[in-house]
Amino acid sequence: MIRDLGPGDLAVWRRIRAEGLRLFPDAFLTTLQEELARSDEEVAESLAGRLVLGAFDGDRLIGTAALDPVVEAAAAAHRVALNAFYVSPESHGTGIGTRLLRAALDRAAADGKLQVELFVAAHNAPAIRLYEKHGFVRHGLLPRAARLEDGFVDDLYYVRQLDG
Repeated sequence: MIRDLGPGDLAVWRRIRAEGLRLFPDAFLTTLQEELARSDEEVAESLAGRLVLGAFDGDRLIGTAALDPVVEAAAAAHRVALNAFYVSPESHGTGIGTRLLRAALDRAAADGKLQVELFVAAHNAPAIRLYEKHGFVRHGLLPRAARLEDGFVDDLYYVRQLDG
């Protein structure tokens, strides 16, 4: 089942978010330490104020995808950024990533968005394959997008137009 997450999902969100940041620290701009430093109130407020989809296997949250405004400007209201896309390793290869991505694209279209954008670490081949399989087109490279303890990570910029 895929559904919207809200403040009532605080505990399961915190668990999966920490898991992703711990297992794949170079896939996100937020560090595990930064996430753990956020108060429950701050995280619950974030869940209340943004669109985060959650994929569940029974009661277990196994995947997430957030759709956020690219910028807060009327001229860019047709654009949305896909963020916090994550599937737990035990669910890799099950098709949940595909279902979650399709749900995010469907939701963006239903909300009147015309374009979904994302950044992905240039070395993240499995994610790149998933995005390209679903119509995302690479439009650029952001060198040194993130600075980690062991060096820099380049990001690739992808766009999926929903209206043609």
